[in-house]
Amino acid sequence: MNDSVFVDSNIFLYAFSKIDENSKNKELEKQVIASKIILEKINISTQVINEVSNNMLRKLKFSNTEVREFVESCYARYEIVNFSEELFIVASEVREKYNISYYDSLIVSAGLKSNATVLYSEDMHNGLVVNDCLTIINPF
Repeated sequence: MNDSVFVDSNIFLYAFSKIDENSKNKELEKQVIASKIILEKINISTQVINEVSNNMLRKLKFSNTEVREFVESCYARYEIVNFSEELFIVASEVREKYNISYYDSLIVSAGLKSNATVLYSEDMHNGLVVNDCLTIINPF
């Protein structure tokens, strides 16, 4: 990847999902793509860590130890954007300008703060360019 990349929580969830042999090829394809993305040098926020950790416990049935190892791995591998007053203000401006949901605007704002040029997310407006510098891309 040549661009600075910010990753939404859904990318991690695809990478961590348990795919059995009866799963559709599309799900396996998404897992392969997501797994490659999270092995790169990427940026995430504390919100991403929080959302992924919660889903690992509730939906994916990971143990608390596995979640703790995930958190430790995130801080060792990735650039982490922490929330600040500025991030919340920028998120508010993004919501107004682009009609993005509350939590998605926080992700976008964190992506902007990390100086990312690409935000990978399955759930947002694919192809949307925010503030002429951050492009939302659905990698699937």
